[in-house]
Amino acid sequence: MKRLMVKMGLLVLAAGTLGGIAAPSVASAKTKAKPTFTNTDLKRYYKSAKSKTAFYFKTYKSSGKTGTLLIFGDFNGANANVKYGVPSSIKLSKNKRTLTTKYKLIEFKTKDNKTTTSLSKKNYTFKLTKKTSTTFSTKVYGTKLNRRLATSGKSYTYTKTKTSPASAYAKKYVKPVMLKKYTEAFDSASTLTAAQKKAYATEYTNTAVKTMISNFNYKA
Repeated sequence: MKRLMVKMGLLVLAAGTLGGIAAPSVASAKTKAKPTFTNTDLKRYYKSAKSKTAFYFKTYKSSGKTGTLLIFGDFNGANANVKYGVPSSIKLSKNKRTLTTKYKLIEFKTKDNKTTTSLSKKNYTFKLTKKTSTTFSTKVYGTKLNRRLATSGKSYTYTKTKTSPASAYAKKYVKPVMLKKYTEAFDSASTLTAAQKKAYATEYTNTAVKTMISNFNYKA
C-alpha cells in the first residue's frame, strides 16, 4: 500500500522537516481602492473547478520558529497529487492587487521504505491577482503529475473560500476515476471472486481519496 501511495504522489509530509525556515512577511494593504488584497485573503483557500485544483498558504511552527507553506492540490483524477512549496518571498504590488510569490518545491525521495525531504534547487514564481472580493486569477503550468502554480501556462479563475475544498473535490474528481481504475485492475485477478474484486477496488479507492484529503489538509 505504501508503495502504491508513493507511486501516486500521495505522500504525507512529516512535521518538523522544515525547521529553521522563516515565514516571509506581507505588507499591509490599507487603501480605499478596490479590489485590493487584505490580510484575511492569505488565510483563505482558493479553488477552481475548471482546473480541478486548489491551494492555500498555511502557517506552521517548527523549532520555535513560524513559517509558511504553500499547499497546492491537483484533484485531476488519476493524476491527483499534493505539492508543498516553501515561499522565499511574498510581495504585494504597489496597487495592492497582485501578490507575487516565489517558492521552492519540497521533493520526496524514498529508499529502503524511508522517505526523506529536500527543497528543489529551482525557484518557481506565481502571481495571484484579485479580480473581485471573492475571485482571483493565476496560472497553472504543466501536465499530468507535474502541474504547479506559475507565471506561464493556462490562466484560471479561483474562488476564495473559508473552508477546505479537499473533501468535495476528491470525492467529485478523484473517486470516480480511481474506482474505475482499480475495478479494471482487480477484474483481471482470476483468483478473486466478484465480491472480493469489488471490495478491494472500493478499499483502494477510499484509501486514495482519504490520503489525498489528508495531504491537502496538512496538519503541522
